[in-house]
Amino acid sequence: MEGLNFEGERESDILITIDGRSGAGKGTLANHIAEFMDIERYSAGDFFRNIAEEKGLSVEELSEKADKETDLEVDKRTFQKGLNENCVIESRISCHVMGDYSDLKIRLKADLGERSVRVASREGLSKEDARQRIIKRDRDNKERYRDYYGINMDDLTIYDLIIDNTDLTIEETNRLVEEALKAWFDQKS
Repeated sequence: MEGLNFEGERESDILITIDGRSGAGKGTLANHIAEFMDIERYSAGDFFRNIAEEKGLSVEELSEKADKETDLEVDKRTFQKGLNENCVIESRISCHVMGDYSDLKIRLKADLGERSVRVASREGLSKEDARQRIIKRDRDNKERYRDYYGINMDDLTIYDLIIDNTDLTIEETNRLVEEALKAWFDQKS
C-alpha cells in the first residue's frame, strides 16, 4: 500500500482526497465536491482543532507546541475518518495519508502570486505579508513531511488529477472536477 503505512479495513464507499499548498483552493474545492457528491467534507485542520480543544489549548498554542506526535495524531484521525465515512478530505498531504485507499487523488496548484492574493484576502493580510508567510510555510511543510514521512512534495506521480487553477475561476475549476468525478466514478462502476 502506498501511503504512510497506516492500515485498516475500509468501510466507506467513496473517498476523495485533495492535496495542495496554502491558497491553492483545497477547502473551496472540497466544499464543492462534498455538495456535488452528497458526502461529508473534512480537513486535517478540523482534526488539529479537535486535538487543541481536547488539550485545552487554543489552535495557536497547539501550533507553537506541535511536534511530530501531534502531526501523526492528525494524520491518524484523518486516516480513520477516510476509512469509515464517505467523504472528501483536504490537507497538504491527505493523498499521501490515505494512499491507495483513496478512490481519487487530486492535487491543486496555483502560482505563488495568485496564492498570495487568495491568502491575503482570506486572512486580512497585505499581499507581501501573505507571500512571505506562504514561502515560510511551504518550506517548513516540505522539510517536515520529508523528515517525518519521507514525502517528496514535488513528486506529483501519486495523483490521479492535477489542476493548476492559477488562471481559473472557482466555477471553472468546479466544472472540470465535476466532469472528472463523473468520468472517474462511471469508469469504476
